Amino acid sequence: MLVYSSMAEADYYKHVNEVTVQPDRWVDKHLKIHGFVEAGSIEEKIIGQTTVRTFVLEFKGERIHVTHKGPKPDTFRDLAEVVAQGKLVETPDGPLLEATELMAKCPSKYEAERQGRKAPPTLLPSTSPGTPASQGAAGSSR
Repeated sequence: MLVYSSMAEADYYKHVNEVTVQPDRWVDKHLKIHGFVEAGSIEEKIIGQTTVRTFVLEFKGERIHVTHKGPKPDTFRDLAEVVAQGKLVETPDGPLLEATELMAKCPSKYEAERQGRKAPPTLLPSTSPGTPASQGAAGSSR
């Protein structure tokens, strides 16, 4: 029985397009859904003292609506790559992921880092005892 109950709470990791092909298969299951925030789809409201946001995750032309309550990652914004974790529910408008956690990265930041990255520094062999560090392994200071 323990194995069954832990399997019942397992999170499945899927891209948006994998879920939208057969949404009924994933309803009431705990999922981690990977996609990109559709530009202009983020709406935030404060209800009570909690921030509630809705947005659309997109991947390979497929879309799924997501709702999330509480704080968001600093890098959560339009076009950000996101993994939303939660439970998929059926609504009159189609499947909706009720996310309990958002993990996001900003693609432009990481892309800029990749393009601007310098080659890693070459590691010099350590100097032998008694050899000044300024002379390096070759024993010369050029």
